[in-house]
Parts: sequence; C-alpha cells; structure tokens
Amino acid sequence: MKTRKISLLIAAAGLAVLAGCFGSTPPARFYALTSLEQAPTGPGAKSGFADIAVSVGPVKIADYLERPDIVTRETGNTVKFAEFEQWAGSFEDGFTSALAENLGSLLRSEQIYAHPWPQKVPVKYRVALEVIRFDGNLGGEASLIARWSVSGEDPEKPIAVERSSIQEPTGGSGYEDLVAAESRALGKLSREISEVILTREKDPDS
Repeated sequence: MKTRKISLLIAAAGLAVLAGCFGSTPPARFYALTSLEQAPTGPGAKSGFADIAVSVGPVKIADYLERPDIVTRETGNTVKFAEFEQWAGSFEDGFTSALAENLGSLLRSEQIYAHPWPQKVPVKYRVALEVIRFDGNLGGEASLIARWSVSGEDPEKPIAVERSSIQEPTGGSGYEDLVAAESRALGKLSREISEVILTREKDPDS
C-alpha cells in the first residue's frame, strides 16, 4: 500500500512538471509593417501633379520569406525563423499594401492600386518588384534587397530597371525594433521608386 502511494505521488509530480512546461509556452506576438506618414494635403500640396494612377505588383517574394515567422539572420548564411514572433497576415500582402500606401503618400495620389487591379481602371505607371532579401539581426540592422522596374502603359517597355540594397539600423534589440527598421527600409525603397515616376512626370523624355 505504501509503495502504491509513493507511485501515485511520483506520477502526480510528473504531471505537475508537464503542466508547468506546457503552461510556460510564450504567447505568439504579431507584427505589421507600417507605412510612411501621410503627406500634407490641401491647396498646392500636389505640386502641380494630378492624381497619378499607379499599379503596384506583381510582387515576387523570395521563397524563404513565404511563411508567417519573422526571419532573422544570425550570420551571412544562417537564418532563423521566430516561432512566436510572426507577421499579422500574409507577408506578401502586407509588404505590397505598405508599398502602395507609401507610394500614395509620396506621389500625393489616391489612385494607387495593388495587383491585381481592376482592368477597367487605366493606369499610367506599373511597378513590378522582386524581393530578394528582407531580414535582419536583432540589435544590428535590417536589410532589404530588391529588383524592381517601372513601366508606362506598355509593360514590355520599362522606364527604369533597378536593384536596391538598403540597410537600416534597428536602434534596439527586440523584434519590434527590427520590424520598425524594416518599415523604414521599405520607406526608402518607396522613395527611390517614386523619384523615378516624379522625374518622368516632370520630363516625359527623361
């Protein structure tokens, strides 16, 4: 009888340990890229340009980024997927949406359409993008490498074909700091793209 009681106590202790282990699992946290601050509005805010109709996409994402986990890079060839630090929704959709919001702000336009856009809507410029790298190291910097093009109404005749490599200090050691830095990096890429479009608007022969 005494042996049976000891066995029951050991079993109960084991269950308590297991419960403690499962209970200590950290909750998942979710993040989203933020867009640039809204550009000024009002008389003269558009600097002489009418609403420019721009389509954004398709955006091709590197295979290793097509997952909910936020990616960090420990060394040049080693990446880590954060099980409990995740994107709030599809990374591709979030990236495309933030880019479209940025271009709308920078171009002072309400006519920015994410791919696929309604075919009945005529667009003046088309932006296509391939994201090669979008990660970073905690407490270090975020990196964004992308190939992109801007074309007019004929997508077979690009106005510009570029490759951007952007690094942005995180300014902190947490995932929130990393995502904020990635948002700033995307903002810089958005400015590069918008400059091509604005230059073309000022000088159609450029």
